[in-house]
Amino acid sequence: MTEALRTAHPLTVAPPASPAHIVRSDQEAVQVAERLAAQFKQNAQVRDVERQLPWQELEDCARSGLLAIRVPREYGGAQVSYLTLTRVVAAIGEADASIGQLLLSIVLASSVIEAVGREEQKRLFFGKILQGYRWGNGHAEGGSLPAGTTRTRITREGDHYRVNGAKAYSTGALFSQLISIGCVDDDGLSKTAVIDRHAPGLTIIDDWDGFGQRTTASGTLLLDNVRVEHSHVLDSEQGKTRANTYGIPDLFHSALDLGIARAAFSDTLDYVRHHARPYARTGVEAVAEDPYVLAIIGDVHTRIHAGEVVLERAAELFDQVTAEQGPGPSAQVSSALAAAKILTTEAALLASNKLFQLGGASSTRLEYGFDRHWRNARTHTVHDPVAWKFNLIGKYHLTLQR
Repeated sequence: MTEALRTAHPLTVAPPASPAHIVRSDQEAVQVAERLAAQFKQNAQVRDVERQLPWQELEDCARSGLLAIRVPREYGGAQVSYLTLTRVVAAIGEADASIGQLLLSIVLASSVIEAVGREEQKRLFFGKILQGYRWGNGHAEGGSLPAGTTRTRITREGDHYRVNGAKAYSTGALFSQLISIGCVDDDGLSKTAVIDRHAPGLTIIDDWDGFGQRTTASGTLLLDNVRVEHSHVLDSEQGKTRANTYGIPDLFHSALDLGIARAAFSDTLDYVRHHARPYARTGVEAVAEDPYVLAIIGDVHTRIHAGEVVLERAAELFDQVTAEQGPGPSAQVSSALAAAKILTTEAALLASNKLFQLGGASSTRLEYGFDRHWRNARTHTVHDPVAWKFNLIGKYHLTLQR
């Protein structure tokens, strides 16, 4: 790891200077996402190569209202469907996979606030999200303990709390005014502390040096006796049975992988049409006449389309079950989202790999930047082991479905 990445970032993240635009409908959310995606795509390669962090792009997301699309209607938001959220994330992820990933923290935060927040907390936090506040996360922890283990402690101290611990993979924290910190209290129960970006005792280290998703700044957080007011502590233990956080990560990650697959496939088509040369032994004058190339293109397209369809059906089911039963875990939804995660993972890896097989050696040149699709796919798809998705699906159909 380079010393440049081991330093605490010096920038100050100020509150929004003026209220953000408020998205009012699902249709508008998709339109805003597509407009921003067209803008973000223009310099995505440069940001990746030079590791230019997307400060302005995230500010544009906040000003557009896109970060607030899951705020409930009764608090002034659009509360778009999970189907619409899927389309929004896929659109942004196709343009720039790192920026797409940075949207997850605020979507999860909105779900927890809606599920377990006290009325005054809902008014406070949803109000800030609608104003354009950015929201990062500090939940994952490093080390050799099983994933999901939380050692960060929150301790009551009079009329407030203190938080101590360390976090890894803190996507979005560097860019945000507010950060969700997952912790446990003295009884071992889960709490979420919402901490100001510049709270005394909080240190954010920009040390993410993965070869993919390079501009997510998914670095380290250090928490040394950070003070948190009672108003900023959410009872996330209740969220385990009352929130949709069980399904949102699979939905979100699948949509992002779909976006990566689309981006790689689009670049494949463009490069093969305009730059690729036919193999000497094929006897054809153009690559588009090579039956093997056509077969590979057809295969990749079919797998991407399959992932898209299964994901959208899973999102529709997620919406349906939530409407009928309220938020909370559903084995049926988990199984459907697991299938989508499998297919979109395979599609992203396949599309980003076949690009080079069809493009040839020249397609690996830095000027094209096609390697970012494979690096992003390989990095992002290991967030959650796909092998266990098959296990989950099998368990649902064999032992849970009646």
